[in-house]
Amino acid sequence: MDTPAPIPLSRPTPDGSLAQSMQTLTLPDGRKLGYAQFGPRGALPVFYFHGWPGSRLEAGFFNIHGVQMIGVDRPGYGLSDPHHNRTLADFPRDIEALANHLGFDSFAVVGMSGGGPYAASCAHYFGARLHRAAIIAGLGPPEAPGMASNRVGFLLDLGQSPLRSTVLMNVMRTLIRLPATEKHFERIKRNMPRASKDHQAMTPEFLRMLLASFREGLRSSAKGPASDARIYGEPWHFDLKDIRVPVSVWHGTHDAQVPVSIGRHYAANIPGVRATFPEQEGHVSIVTNYLEAIIGDLRAGP
Repeated sequence: MDTPAPIPLSRPTPDGSLAQSMQTLTLPDGRKLGYAQFGPRGALPVFYFHGWPGSRLEAGFFNIHGVQMIGVDRPGYGLSDPHHNRTLADFPRDIEALANHLGFDSFAVVGMSGGGPYAASCAHYFGARLHRAAIIAGLGPPEAPGMASNRVGFLLDLGQSPLRSTVLMNVMRTLIRLPATEKHFERIKRNMPRASKDHQAMTPEFLRMLLASFREGLRSSAKGPASDARIYGEPWHFDLKDIRVPVSVWHGTHDAQVPVSIGRHYAANIPGVRATFPEQEGHVSIVTNYLEAIIGDLRAGP
């Protein structure tokens, strides 16, 4: 697929309505599922699955015209109760309950980074009810090339060591809530090459919103990211070749967080996939520069 030119976005601004960003649904098993709605109610509904750690607030980072973005806290994050021993196969049922509650007969899903496997799982589960799915710089099945390397490999190894994972995740939760963490985020940006597109994308406004999302995701515990880390290393309950829903994959060639080889694995194995690998784009800039194009592709349909 030819790479479209990036569409510049205005500076990210979170939606101002507290009420619509603090909603919960009681699921059939009694758990609470946290979600946030942004955008006009009559527009195409798009469920947004946040990164790792992250929260539902990511869905409100940008003002995207013509869609309603519904950010969902995975179990153990933000407003969502933990789900003991959850698997990748469990999450689509939570989304099904939420879609029924909101009255959506058809919808789309977007999975960013650590939300990628959950978007793929929904694409397999829902069939014709799912309009389209998009995977942006997503983690993939454990066998995908690049899943065992660098930071991703460390996360997968951590997920297979429950005690170590619990300790480190709780340390992360403590540190990210400290005021000094803001300075740490600024140092991360300063250590990036100034010419990199991720450096350009990480504006002060974006960094503040990202930190707020991380803190919200870890508001109650570290059980969400700990269970995610475990799930990322477990075999998937389906084969990518069995997906029949239209899927688009977007992954920057200069992604230093999630190797582009994972995006290429999706592209090589999902039937009929639309794959776009913008040159020089990183893990953050693929979103800031291409989100409108990604959502536009979801609106367009097959």
